[in-house]
Amino acid sequence: MLDTPITRLVATEVIVPARAGYVDRPAFGDSIFDKTSKWIVEIFLADGRVGIGETSRGTSGAPLRWAASQILGKPLRQVLWHSPLPPDLRDNDTFGHPSPPVPNRMHEFTFSRSAADPACRVALADLWGQALGLPVWALLGERCRTRVPVSWWFGRSDAAHAAQQMQVGLAQGFTAVKLKAAAEDDLPGIVAAIKGAAGTQALVIIDPNNRLYRLSEALDAARQLEAWDHIVFEDPFPYTAAEWQLFRQRSKIPLALHANSTHTVVYGPERAFDYVNLGGTDCLFAADVAWRYRLPCWFGSGLELGILDAWILHHAAVARACTLPNDVGHLIRQDDLIAETLTVTDGALTVPEAPGLGVTLDPAALQRYAVSHFEVS
Repeated sequence: MLDTPITRLVATEVIVPARAGYVDRPAFGDSIFDKTSKWIVEIFLADGRVGIGETSRGTSGAPLRWAASQILGKPLRQVLWHSPLPPDLRDNDTFGHPSPPVPNRMHEFTFSRSAADPACRVALADLWGQALGLPVWALLGERCRTRVPVSWWFGRSDAAHAAQQMQVGLAQGFTAVKLKAAAEDDLPGIVAAIKGAAGTQALVIIDPNNRLYRLSEALDAARQLEAWDHIVFEDPFPYTAAEWQLFRQRSKIPLALHANSTHTVVYGPERAFDYVNLGGTDCLFAADVAWRYRLPCWFGSGLELGILDAWILHHAAVARACTLPNDVGHLIRQDDLIAETLTVTDGALTVPEAPGLGVTLDPAALQRYAVSHFEVS
């Protein structure tokens, strides 16, 4: 099968809204994330086998067309799933410009990955796993867990809505929650409502996206919450090592940094934070660095559909430091667009065992939420 050529790339743009009442609250207006489209990618081999992928929100179709031009006609063996696709430089003036100064030396220029690259590599990994008879986690490394802890999610809230949404999460099997917040919110009331619904041992990760604004305000908020255990602040205010270290000296609430691989390498030895949100869905290098510095971590998400949530599960299965609940979003949407059911039990999801991703597209659901479609063959 590795010598079978790639014959088609099919891309379907979808918009899958959140379930009613899950994220929209009158005080904060309508949600945004679920109004933005994604693309579902299907890469076909000549023998009819198909690998599936999913882009991040807001990706256009043009990068997918370029990606198709780079892989069609090639045998699967020549298209390595773990290697980034070549960037599209057709309109890129890398080697000079009629009106300098601009970066015009190769060592001065930053090449960004194609927006289509992650989705295509997910689909290619799915095909490679099927070809070799291996689940994706076996392509990534040695598995250290068969069940991956996950957390429920909701946006900025008030106490009544937080209690309601925590009950929804508990009914679906979650035991931990991550929520958005700001200094203006009633954090003590919200935490009390969550703990009242889920119990005092429930982990509550509060992610203000820096909207506690500064050290003094973050400490004020922390003092109001320190009566409870199992509270974590993720990015409460902009990162500087000295100020985060000072926060850790003055509060018992752990700090988590939403990091990328560079952050983890540079900031790990400073010990200015306790945990790491690895972000994205392709951060095994950062996870290995986190393990080196004994920093527990989790994989973040953009409230994905079922394909990328399955991809996260495979990564979390092999990342040794990934012991904290991972972000998943498919249960927040009206549909996850996969035929299988990823069921949360006791706060964890079971890692798929079937070759490839272990999940397949639901064609009827895909058609229901499709807004555009194209095929390159």
